[in-house]
Amino acid sequence: MLGLCTILFTRKGTCAEIYSQIAMIAHQLISSKRLLSGLTLFLFSVGAFANGDPASFLKFSTDFDAKCVVRGGVMIYISNTHSTGKIKVLLERWYMDNRTADRGRSVLMPGAEPEALGCSLVSDGKQEWKVLKSEWVN
Repeated sequence: MLGLCTILFTRKGTCAEIYSQIAMIAHQLISSKRLLSGLTLFLFSVGAFANGDPASFLKFSTDFDAKCVVRGGVMIYISNTHSTGKIKVLLERWYMDNRTADRGRSVLMPGAEPEALGCSLVSDGKQEWKVLKSEWVN
């Protein structure tokens, strides 16, 4: 670079000024690139949680489980359908259409197996769970 400056400019000091300007521009480009990379990572990490309400990614499902089938019911499960975000959920248990004092707390991981909650029938009474609160976990 310095050799190029000597060929192009004969006036004393011009080369040093151009070289320092190039160095300053290069430094600004590197700083801008780092800032852009950091901003991209931040937006990507927030983007996973900007997909909406975490409750919309909770899924209740049922399956036949021996202890529940004997009672005439099925096992109830809950899972997280989001591809990357962890969800903290607070559930309340209802028995025979009445809210109970039972609460369940769990952190549901993306892609994990559904979490068993319990049988749909207990002592000939219908049992179910409802979401009280759900939030994204960092």
